[in-house]
Amino acid sequence: MANKILLDIHEAKPSFDENYLPPVTFNLKVKSGECVIIESRDPETATAFADLCSGMIALREGKALFKGLDWFELKEPRLSALRGSIGRVFQKNGWMEMYSVAVNILLPSLHHTRIHEDKLVDQAMILCHKFGLPGLPMDTSREVTMIDLARASCVRALLNNPDLLLLEYPAEGSSAELMPPLLEMLNVAQNRGASIICFTRQFSLWNDYKDRVTHWMRLQEKGLTSIRLG
Repeated sequence: MANKILLDIHEAKPSFDENYLPPVTFNLKVKSGECVIIESRDPETATAFADLCSGMIALREGKALFKGLDWFELKEPRLSALRGSIGRVFQKNGWMEMYSVAVNILLPSLHHTRIHEDKLVDQAMILCHKFGLPGLPMDTSREVTMIDLARASCVRALLNNPDLLLLEYPAEGSSAELMPPLLEMLNVAQNRGASIICFTRQFSLWNDYKDRVTHWMRLQEKGLTSIRLG
């Protein structure tokens, strides 16, 4: 039986008020268990498109559906609960500086799950060790190295088994040692049916994962286009 469509961006045109997406029509269908790699040289455009996938960009035409539900027809608390099933690596502004990195990692999942806190901490610790952290970082983001923040971002995104992963340039600009554990955990996520949308500056960084990639795409001024790699 074919996998269900998890994310359906259909004839979506962003509002004029949004500055970082071109005023063109966007279409993207992602089924459960699929992996989409999107090359984007403009980080702000990539972040804006990830926001669109999360129902955070107003549309003047078209629809953005997640799990068959229109983002813009939902109200709280259903809206936040649905976003709670998305794990995301933010390229910037992803940390609340008044809290430790550990709290930043745990807080989104604690807000959207019934799993006991001890079990969630255990899951986080396993992921931390997988990515080379000795444990949950107890310092704030200002006191943690960039490479450890990149590790922590991956841990936070993968924690609590999200249905969709939105990854903005994970492991890029950081140590190459992050890539093997990231690819291993993405493979695990796909095997359990999670969908992945990952933004990159160059497709070649994903050569070791190309057998698991369903769609290669490019995000530019003319919009989102499919790419066939040789």
